[in-house]
Amino acid sequence: MEEIEVLDLGENKVEKPKTKTGTIVGIIVLAIIIIIGIVFITKGGTDKIIENKMKKASADYFRKYMSTNASMSTYIVTLDMLKSANIKDEDYDLKGLEKCNSSATLSRITVDYKTGEPKNIEVELKC
Repeated sequence: MEEIEVLDLGENKVEKPKTKTGTIVGIIVLAIIIIIGIVFITKGGTDKIIENKMKKASADYFRKYMSTNASMSTYIVTLDMLKSANIKDEDYDLKGLEKCNSSATLSRITVDYKTGEPKNIEVELKC
């Protein structure tokens, strides 16, 4: 009969010293992920507030200054136009739009052909 050699791996186990490096790295990675998430959530909320201000000011500007008698179905209101109206004593809340490109930040306004009122306002922020 052939003899089988049995190895006892338990005797030769080398125990690694316990380090906290893995735990610390894990905590740092988790903290970074949380911070990035907070930044994106906050920025998204800020962009929505700025977009809503631009929409409201554009709709008001459209009602006051633009004619719906033209054959266009979509009108453009730029941030430059809103700033010019503010110089003429209009009262548009443009806070938050200071860093936006005045000529490239715009609202495309689709008009309700029956009432002539702004129906859909799509804002393109270039901040």
